[in-house]
Amino acid sequence: MNTMKCKFWNKRILLLIIGGVMLLSLTSCKHGEKADKSEPIKVSVITIDTVRSGMVRTYVGEIEERLSLSLSFAAGGKVEKVQVHEGDYVREGQLLVTVNTATARNAYNSAKAQLEQAEDAYRRLKIVYDQGSLAEVKWVEMLTNLEKARSLEQIAKKQLSDCELYAPASGVIGKCNARAGVGLLPGEPAVTLLDVSEVSVTFAVPESEISSLPLGRETSIIIPALNDMVLKGTVSEKSITSNPVAHSYQVKIALPNANRKLLPGMVCKVEVNQPNEMGFVIPANCVQTRPEGLSVWVVCDGKPERRIITTAEYVVNGVLVLDGLHQDDTLIVEGQQKLFTGAEITFN
Repeated sequence: MNTMKCKFWNKRILLLIIGGVMLLSLTSCKHGEKADKSEPIKVSVITIDTVRSGMVRTYVGEIEERLSLSLSFAAGGKVEKVQVHEGDYVREGQLLVTVNTATARNAYNSAKAQLEQAEDAYRRLKIVYDQGSLAEVKWVEMLTNLEKARSLEQIAKKQLSDCELYAPASGVIGKCNARAGVGLLPGEPAVTLLDVSEVSVTFAVPESEISSLPLGRETSIIIPALNDMVLKGTVSEKSITSNPVAHSYQVKIALPNANRKLLPGMVCKVEVNQPNEMGFVIPANCVQTRPEGLSVWVVCDGKPERRIITTAEYVVNGVLVLDGLHQDDTLIVEGQQKLFTGAEITFN
């Protein structure tokens, strides 16, 4: 009887142990299913429905004068009078600066006296020479002295006239280094004369864009210093040598300036139309770099799909996409960092 009771309790204990093990296994399976089941990734999307054409490239330019002349005195001297100031408009032939003429005038008076003496000798000896009473060698010597005197008189006269500095052309005084009572060295700039009847807008273009900017391309120039005045111009010059540091080329736009409102040094904004480029402008933050190229994520049949795209360049509102996207595509713009092919997604 005792033996039967022991067997009964042994079987009961064994059944309880087996039942406990099965219950633990079932519980762990349920937890595993919950762990394997991932949460949907939250994303934000936009619908591509606008085609961008005629892209505008923007550059920063500076206005430069048509011509800059640095005027100086050949012999230098002490400045006596300064007739102009910086910013003054002067006409061709107008007197600008005068230096002391005492030394030059004395040299001219001496040369003039020598010339008068040589001319008097010529008149006197010519009568003797015509009569045949003067040796040929003496006549040639007299003629040589006369030519020397004339040359010295012309040199002294030029030095005297160089004591006055005149404007060689009409323009605006850019800089005036001359000061009354201050000496100037030979060749030292006294006045800088700027020709602003026509100006040019100079700006740098990266080497990757210079080929798409031909001569004659129409541009818009916006000048903040003149209340955002807008002027139209065309590309007139392109440099053929690049800046070795910035890898850019200098481009110029010629502008008329009859009223002289455009001044050298003014900063302006240059807008250049690119009529041949068409595509979609998308936010730059949704573009990812892959070994096979630039890519974005789009929604296709409720699932994320990676698309390889071709871009033109970054613009003000994002990046211009030329190929890889279509109108009405649903583009993922937020949450794309966590995406993978076949992932479950939900929209914010």
